[in-house]
Amino acid sequence: MRLRGFVLAAFVLMARTAHADGGDAEALFTQGNALVTAGRYAEACPKLAESERLEPALGTRFNLADCYEHLGRTATAQALFLDVARAAHAAGKFERERLAKERAAALKVPTLRIDVKASASNLEILLDDVVVPPATWSAERSLDPGPHKVTATATGRTPFRWAGTLREGATIVTVPELAAPAPEKPVAKSESPTTPTTPTNDDSRRNLALGLGGVGIAGLAVGAIAGAIALSSKSRAQDTCPEAQYHFHCPNEAGANDWTSAHTAGNIATVGFIVGGVGLVAAAVVWLTAPKKPITTAWSF
Repeated sequence: MRLRGFVLAAFVLMARTAHADGGDAEALFTQGNALVTAGRYAEACPKLAESERLEPALGTRFNLADCYEHLGRTATAQALFLDVARAAHAAGKFERERLAKERAAALKVPTLRIDVKASASNLEILLDDVVVPPATWSAERSLDPGPHKVTATATGRTPFRWAGTLREGATIVTVPELAAPAPEKPVAKSESPTTPTTPTNDDSRRNLALGLGGVGIAGLAVGAIAGAIALSSKSRAQDTCPEAQYHFHCPNEAGANDWTSAHTAGNIATVGFIVGGVGLVAAAVVWLTAPKKPITTAWSF
């Protein structure tokens, strides 16, 4: 553990020397390593990555790989450690090469291989929404642990989709022959909605005749009721004041009231009979003068 800390400190020192004139890269490197020391790897890695982008250096790359390893991104860390080993070997820095290789070998990285059985000519394979070149479909690739997905598509075929969470060990995803899509069911023809019919002029006249007839019948009914009341009141008034013809001729108050009711009801009855008669006559005239609908007769033989 002390050796690993010593090695990391050595790489930090080398990186600081390489960044002596690096400006922003040096500041980002310093900030990133301070965050690493505080155990805040999620904040440290982006700063180290930006420092490496601005001014590549073996020490920065090694520290960035160590940061990714602490975040669990083992495949990314392994690739960086191996890159450091290749660059160190090319520079003749064999001790650095050895340390980087040891760190890469110690990582447990999940792998994924895509076994393609589909044979469609326009087949396209995507890994995590990135197109995979056909020449590398069957290659075993190292991936960071976590969720991943594989999608296979071809024109006129049903897509294949796989999603899973990679941990340690190897995973093989088999892409089968893509099936043709199921034929669409014919859409049942819906019946045309019934268009509401607009009443014709003939229908309007008949409706008017029925309305007038209703008014006539109502008028006759009112006249009949009022007439009955008038006759009843007149009968009582004659019993009380047989000689009187109007209420003011009757000295008896009850008789006078009966005479008044008789005259009032009689007037209402008269109006009711007049309205009823006119209504019925008008209804008959309108109904009889309305054009007749043609009658279609179906003859069967």
